[in-house]
Amino acid sequence: MREPIKAGDLAEVINGLLGKDSPNLGLIVRVRQYLGDEKTLGRIWRCEAEYAQTLKLHNAPTPAGMADFAQSWLRKIEPDAPPAEAEKTKEGLSA
Repeated sequence: MREPIKAGDLAEVINGLLGKDSPNLGLIVRVRQYLGDEKTLGRIWRCEAEYAQTLKLHNAPTPAGMADFAQSWLRKIEPDAPPAEAEKTKEGLSA
């Protein structure tokens, strides 16, 4: 089972307010802060992304280098899984 998005995760932007015309599609962002729930979009996350283009989802100011995204617009990038215990042991014996 996949772990849900949380602060610190890397994610790819897969949707936006403009749908397939969103300028942020394909952008890789670092999830920084949960901002709360928006009535129609659900969970909103503030993400760090140097080149993200921002459309206002709410009245709060958005700092430079940050943009806000609905959780459904983000696909979490899973970190590489650690090697299996058997592989660790095999590597240790061959050294």
